[in-house]
Amino acid sequence: MTSEQACREQLARLINAMPFTAPAAVTLTMKKRYGARSADDIVASENFRHFRNRLEHSLLGSAAKLHGRHLLMIVVLETSADHRLHYHCIIDRPFHCSFSQFDAVVRDEWTKTDFGYRQIDIQDQPDEGWTDYLLKRRQKRSLFDSIDWANCQLIAE
Repeated sequence: MTSEQACREQLARLINAMPFTAPAAVTLTMKKRYGARSADDIVASENFRHFRNRLEHSLLGSAAKLHGRHLLMIVVLETSADHRLHYHCIIDRPFHCSFSQFDAVVRDEWTKTDFGYRQIDIQDQPDEGWTDYLLKRRQKRSLFDSIDWANCQLIAE
């Protein structure tokens, strides 16, 4: 077994062990440019952080900021064949939020970010195939480096 295969297996175990209650499979595509700025890994991470803060505020209210509440999420950045950055995520939907409401809020908050592009896909209750898709080798420079660790939330508080 290569070190990359071992890394992939460990990451799959980590993701599958997370206590998601109502996970959603989310794909968010980024604009290539916004104003004079081009999208790169750093810009993508900053843009996603802005989205995550907006999303948590919309879904969790002031508890997100006042009490440090967060949504569980795994965030993976990839580059498509046409060099467009996009995120594949697992985001845990709050118990009080219907899927249709969650879908609408995610779409709304993503498009309010500078690099949020209109191409969005959200699926309710993904199976383990989504984890395999997150960890696929294609469209990544490196599996471990493609995970946006700064924006992953591994513990719900």
